[in-house]
Amino acid sequence: MSQTVVEVDNLSLEFLSPAGNLMALKGVSLEISKGEIVGIVGESGSGKSVTAMNLLQLLPKTKINIPSGSVSVLNKNVTEMTEEQLQVLRGAEISMIFQEPMTALNPVLKVKDQINDILFRHKKISPKEAEEISIGLLRDMKITDPFRVYESFPHELSGGMRQRVMIAMAFSCSPKLIIADEPTTALDVTVQAQILSLLKERAKKTETSVLLITHDLAVVAQLCDRVYVMYKGEFVEEGKTNQVIGSATHPYTKALLNSLPEGKTPKSRLATIEDSLTETAKESIPENKTISSINSHEIILEIINGSIEYPKDYNIFGAPISFHKAVDQVTLSLEEGKTFSLVGESGCGKTSLANSIVGLNQLSNGEIKYKGINIKDQPPEVRREIQIVFQDPQSSLDPRWPVWKIMTEPLTAEQTPTYKELRIKASELCEMVGLEPQFIDRLPHEFSGGQRQRIAIGRALSVRPKLLVLDEPTSALDVSVQAQILNLLLDLQSEFNLSYFFISHDVAVVKHISDMVAVMYQSKVVEMGEAIEVLTSPKHEYTKNLMSSVPTLEIKQ
Repeated sequence: MSQTVVEVDNLSLEFLSPAGNLMALKGVSLEISKGEIVGIVGESGSGKSVTAMNLLQLLPKTKINIPSGSVSVLNKNVTEMTEEQLQVLRGAEISMIFQEPMTALNPVLKVKDQINDILFRHKKISPKEAEEISIGLLRDMKITDPFRVYESFPHELSGGMRQRVMIAMAFSCSPKLIIADEPTTALDVTVQAQILSLLKERAKKTETSVLLITHDLAVVAQLCDRVYVMYKGEFVEEGKTNQVIGSATHPYTKALLNSLPEGKTPKSRLATIEDSLTETAKESIPENKTISSINSHEIILEIINGSIEYPKDYNIFGAPISFHKAVDQVTLSLEEGKTFSLVGESGCGKTSLANSIVGLNQLSNGEIKYKGINIKDQPPEVRREIQIVFQDPQSSLDPRWPVWKIMTEPLTAEQTPTYKELRIKASELCEMVGLEPQFIDRLPHEFSGGQRQRIAIGRALSVRPKLLVLDEPTSALDVSVQAQILNLLLDLQSEFNLSYFFISHDVAVVKHISDMVAVMYQSKVVEMGEAIEVLTSPKHEYTKNLMSSVPTLEIKQ
């Protein structure tokens, strides 16, 4: 009989608030056996992280109320444990891998200090023994130069390397349970595949139980033995991963699967959660309806032998003496009304190239032409036709400004519209991007992630651009919200004949939205062509590796 590591029975939890209590969990029951990898999947706000945080008792007890239920970890009722007892449990028996290692790791301490701190807290060992254990852990993470990483600060490591350090720290005291909260969300598909493989291999080898929190069903398919689907604080479906994903029974699970771009007709509208959970779903989403733009074949954007270099080393007088080549002689072109996508791993030069199009970077060599003329020679009113939408709307929107001011800010750069005119324009932009006009007086924190991205798109549309540069516009969003944003972009492209320069590491999204695609590797474009051809029949070894790393809904045994 398998040993039960986690047992949550009929747990209900509410957050206390003067404005009224909020029920976050409603009769949740969960069980994890020894050595089992279990996933909880659902949208943001569904209660996934609350469930995980409650296992570690990390929620402030003065802010919550538990009307019913119990939480047992390793046959211990954690809700009745003192803080001192919990401190022993955390790290030694239960560890956690956080979503963003750059914020989870202490930026002023070297890796060695952070791993050793955990070891010293829970084990009576010498500094020499701690170093040997730490180096061994890093080597187990398939880090080829563990001594360099051991002596490094977090900012000196790549995102994938930092996440390997986080996993090493989580396994350092041989815990019985590891909680992994969105451990691969911010990573490229190639690095994500490595991290998932590493986590699964290490967990099976040490018989460590893993609770994976994610909104990515493809990640669940690759990693988990069983899965719980969460919706509005409740588990609506649970079972073996192949059964839940292969033969979903609950409408919400089906809606999550339907909102994925994988396997859909390119540029067709994607089903959204709201549509899928209503009786009018078939009416609101015509099957295989495809958005098509005007086929003009006119080149709107052209980059010719573009290179970008950043200073790397300086002499004693502060003058640069060596350079890092971020972009190396890239040549590409975008037709009017089409979507050109760049894919590649972090650090390959995608964002540097995108920023140069909107003037945030300057090319070291080569040129960028907009409508056949060097972009530097274009007048300001023409350059305004190029706008950018950033990856994270949380940080790209001013938190102190209401929506009407954010959306109309570009209009005030060269014009002096009245307060009334700005508010009218903001209302029009809200309607254009699918927001209620009465939202214009709200602040960014009052919106969801998907709504904030709509605001960012509305701001970019305020000056009637012809070309939108979209830098990872859906990577921070749930799959259902991602579907809404992709549908919006396709609708806008069809209505206004917009051209998109799209950057993403999500190959399924790129395949769905793109006409042309270029694959970047180590600052160079290694493969380019029609999206369907490049992403289904890759020629270059890196592209083949990229495609083989993409997580799919196919269950791996």
